[in-house]
Amino acid sequence: MKSILALTVLVAAGTAAPAVAQTSPNLSGAFSACIGRAGTNTVQRNICAQREVGSQDDRLNKAYQRVMRQLAATPAKKLALRDEERRWIAERDYTCKVNGNTVDNGCVVIKTAARADALESQVRF
Repeated sequence: MKSILALTVLVAAGTAAPAVAQTSPNLSGAFSACIGRAGTNTVQRNICAQREVGSQDDRLNKAYQRVMRQLAATPAKKLALRDEERRWIAERDYTCKVNGNTVDNGCVVIKTAARADALESQVRF
């Protein structure tokens, strides 16, 4: 069962990660349960987010490939989608970076889920 989860990234003192409070109906129930068990433990919440990133990235890649197949007859649209995806990746990586070497995994989860949602909405059945 899919769950809606508002994820608020709680960071330890001394770090300056932005709080993320967005939702996606496609975050996994396992993620919701993991975050619930983690409570305010930043390390445990980060582990939950790292696991969920893989699931959301799989969703995103499947949707992207489906849309690309749908655009097979229009090379210009395929190229535009590819370029859009590259810009989105760069923006996500920039936005979710806390400092030069630290990434807010909660941010990556939410942004990846939202992008997968957007691509899935473009898939024609």
